[in-house]
Amino acid sequence: MLKTFYRVGCDRCGVVFEVEEGELAGDAVRCPHCGALSTPKNAAPVEYVVLQDCEIRDWERIGMLSNAVQDLLLKALESGRAPRELLPIIAKLRDVGALICL
Repeated sequence: MLKTFYRVGCDRCGVVFEVEEGELAGDAVRCPHCGALSTPKNAAPVEYVVLQDCEIRDWERIGMLSNAVQDLLLKALESGRAPRELLPIIAKLRDVGALICL
């Protein structure tokens, strides 16, 4: 499933954070770092693929990926959402049985 998130910069502390499309309905969103209300003037949309509960079954195949792709994949599995660019790799790993997603 593809979901849209928006990158918002805090007006007070400058931290950039992401909020789901539904949370951006109001005039302001609360910064998770300092708690200040920020106005999402120039919020940049970012699309993520929302992953279900996934488990790695074949670590040898994962080990054949480059270190950068391994890091991206593990972060995506941990957070439950992956960048759209990672979807073909995830699909291939699922097809060969290296990755099992419910």
